[in-house]
Amino acid sequence: MKIEQYIPLRLKGLVEKIWEQQTSETSNWKILPSGKLELIFRIGGKSKMQSAKKIDLNDNPLDQFCFLSGLHTKPLVLSIDHFHYVGIQMKPIAVKALFGIPLYEFRDHYINGNIILKTTINKIEDILNSKMSFIEKARWLESYLYARIHETADLHLAMGLCSATDKFITNQNSIHFKSIEDCLGYSRTQSFRIFNDWFGISAYSYQKLSQFVRAVHQLHQSSDSLTQTGLQSGYFDQSHFIRSFREYADMTPGEYKQRMSFLPGQFPV
Repeated sequence: MKIEQYIPLRLKGLVEKIWEQQTSETSNWKILPSGKLELIFRIGGKSKMQSAKKIDLNDNPLDQFCFLSGLHTKPLVLSIDHFHYVGIQMKPIAVKALFGIPLYEFRDHYINGNIILKTTINKIEDILNSKMSFIEKARWLESYLYARIHETADLHLAMGLCSATDKFITNQNSIHFKSIEDCLGYSRTQSFRIFNDWFGISAYSYQKLSQFVRAVHQLHQSSDSLTQTGLQSGYFDQSHFIRSFREYADMTPGEYKQRMSFLPGQFPV
């Protein structure tokens, strides 16, 4: 499998990376929730999606040139055949900032790229199918998305919430706040509205999902015991770690560690 990545510094706080993946082999992969969203462009032939919660059960997002994969809370299984895609990995708040869509509208779903990119999708398709290098294409996509950002008070609020939430999750064992709402100083009603729009789920659910994602990366980066990894990821004890991990991965941390690949949250099945 060929993989290339580019970090778009102009989109810091909204976009994590732009990537390209290509393989000529046929394989099945399981994709765990990542806490991120992906705007995905098909360059090669079609791939079959075996399982996903879809808006239209007769529709397959991988049949489209482009689709925006929503914030997933359950694993996806992909059957990949002659795979060639370019993708933009985004933080949850990027969807409303770039496309004006409240994220809760397609949690665990996807949106056809024609709906969000509209008249520019043909130009994007021409660029991505041109003979430019990956870096040239990635920089063009970075400029395209940068031009779509609308500077609003709500956007700055959302970015502040994102930063504060990440700090809370990272340091929750060493701070006296019991919840994200306590840390941010918002009521539960205010937090629910803001997080539902910008993060797609409640503050508490986002905290749980972020803990899971952090644990997945810890399993790749450290040789510590599962108990220690769970504690470092903010879980109370091993049973809490196993129970919460299984909720998002449909398997225990130990089972994941035995099957994990070089890509965090993705492995062949």
